Amino acid sequence: MIKKIRALPHVLLYRRSSNKAVIERDMFRWYQVYKPKLPKNSVSETLIWLLEAHPEFGNLFYARIGRFSGIRGRLLLFLAKILHKPPRETLRFAEPINIGPGFFGRTGFGTIIAAEKIGENCWVNPGVAIGYKDEKGGMPLIGDNVYIGAGAKVLGPITIGDNAVIGANAGVTRDVPPNCTVGGVPARIIKRDGMKVKERLSASNP
Repeated sequence: MIKKIRALPHVLLYRRSSNKAVIERDMFRWYQVYKPKLPKNSVSETLIWLLEAHPEFGNLFYARIGRFSGIRGRLLLFLAKILHKPPRETLRFAEPINIGPGFFGRTGFGTIIAAEKIGENCWVNPGVAIGYKDEKGGMPLIGDNVYIGAGAKVLGPITIGDNAVIGANAGVTRDVPPNCTVGGVPARIIKRDGMKVKERLSASNP
């Protein structure tokens, strides 16, 4: 009962949000990954469980909710943040968030996500840095169904194609084609369309 009371402002924020459908897709993805046993298979119960069991989901939730101009929305957001576990300081999303539905972020330790855009159903592991390469600016554009391994760095105005896999600790500063797996520093293509290869990345990759 106490958990439900603490989570009530979050449930109300979710219901008021214009991103309600996207948040539902996120929750469904996290539910699929962890497969919890809940007393009721409902959106509210799933949200309550996620906020209790995985504080890093709170970071994503607050980023999705965004800011409220009305006093009721601001009050709910204030109550949500003081009544419940605080979001992880080590997982940060650049604003405004531009991430497709079904996003999953494992644990969130030391993770910074600042992308031009991230597509649907992407998976990011701990210690990942996505953002600017240098003072010239420009952030990555990441496609759908992309998996980014722990400790990887994806930097600069580059494009990561759909279904790409970025290996753990990889350093990616050039375009990655769709359906490719890359690894190493600097990153190289080690698998393309399921076949093992050894190819350098090119800034002009399709």
